Amino acid sequence: MTLGLGLVPIVPILLLPFILIFFVIVFPIWGVSLGVLGLVLLIVRGLNWLLQKVGVHGLEGTVAGIHKAFRWVLTFGGLAEKVTASKEAPTP
Repeated sequence: MTLGLGLVPIVPILLLPFILIFFVIVFPIWGVSLGVLGLVLLIVRGLNWLLQKVGVHGLEGTVAGIHKAFRWVLTFGGLAEKVTASKEAPTP
């Protein structure tokens, strides 16, 4: 009876390409997109604040939409929020 423990050292070698793709391609793109979207959000919030001081309320929907997109990118496309929601859901 064999347990297949001889294949255990192969698993990290098989996962190496996926790890490299994530840390070399996906993670930097996520970081850049998060930075760009955060900067756009900061600029639009500043413009919204200035317009509110003047009495114009035209950018509130834009700020809300960009904030929603920023949260979506921040949580890897909502993946982190789905995991948190499933952990908080009561089990019957």
